[in-house]
Amino acid sequence: MRTILLVTVLVFLGASAPAVSGQEVPPDRIDRILTMSPAQMAKTGAWTTAAYDRLMGYLDSIEDEELRDFVLDMYSNPVSTVFDAAAAPDALRTAPASGGPGHHHYPGGLAVHLVELIEIALGWMDMFENVHGIRTTDRDLVIAELALHDWGKLWYNWDMDTGGVKKPDWYPASWGGRNGIARWAWMGEHGAVVYSELLKRGAPQKLLFGAASAHFDPQWDVQIADRDGKGQGFNPAIAEGAVLAGTKAPVLDPGQLRVEWFLATYSDGSWSFSNDVAGESAHRWIRMVAEDIGIAPDSPEAARLAWFVLSRVSDFRLYRSYQDSGFSVAAVKAEIRSILADSSAYEVTPP
Repeated sequence: MRTILLVTVLVFLGASAPAVSGQEVPPDRIDRILTMSPAQMAKTGAWTTAAYDRLMGYLDSIEDEELRDFVLDMYSNPVSTVFDAAAAPDALRTAPASGGPGHHHYPGGLAVHLVELIEIALGWMDMFENVHGIRTTDRDLVIAELALHDWGKLWYNWDMDTGGVKKPDWYPASWGGRNGIARWAWMGEHGAVVYSELLKRGAPQKLLFGAASAHFDPQWDVQIADRDGKGQGFNPAIAEGAVLAGTKAPVLDPGQLRVEWFLATYSDGSWSFSNDVAGESAHRWIRMVAEDIGIAPDSPEAARLAWFVLSRVSDFRLYRSYQDSGFSVAAVKAEIRSILADSSAYEVTPP
């Protein structure tokens, strides 16, 4: 058990593991991996399990009892009252944080994404206190807003047959959803699901605006028009959620902005690295290895190998291995092959 805990800590904190070399991957080993469900992958990955446990620890640490109960209920009772849709069991344990190969796209990736952003935001809070002497930042709000900002992704369901993510038929479309009020590419979709649900459940306005701030800068994105002159950004996104929820839309006043909202903006803004650099690179490298062992890189089987590897070793860590090796693709592919051959050092036995 001590060895498992040590590996979990090393992997989660990004410490270096022993150097690895490429290994032959027996076909029966690949067959066993391909029979695993996303839930099995997430619950046996040491670092995905550690991230989930750490996230739940943060949620339990919210001191405001009403706010804590509200957030925990959103995850223990993950039902969209707006769309009359229940989430799959254990969705927070197994869901990805993106709909395609990119940031945190593996079983358990959503929980990793949420705890990562909470940690970033709390680091900013420490900076405010250490540098500016601000000791009144609302820690409870920071944790709650980031924990809920991607709640709509609980309905990102893994599709074993296609190796992709399947969203239910009721799920809102991007680019303004059903009503065409908001026009940004990431509006509608999971944003509309969470904003409408928060409005329907009567969430505190500061929590609603905090969750929206993860996707929209509360300063820059309040009053923006696209080239067609149609409103987009923060307030249109909230307005879209209100139409779906059948409630009145609150309007963000740019003269009354909370510090905590910017912590949501600048923590979730890290996706340019997590998606375009670490995530996409890791998926590409794993598919290269799949091709090397006779599996088509664009096949569902290659996708499922990627899910497996990235539930054992973070895409961030694979990118660091690539960087530390002098940007050697061969070196990072050797590491991936070693994980496919024997991943026992990165696994735990689920309870």
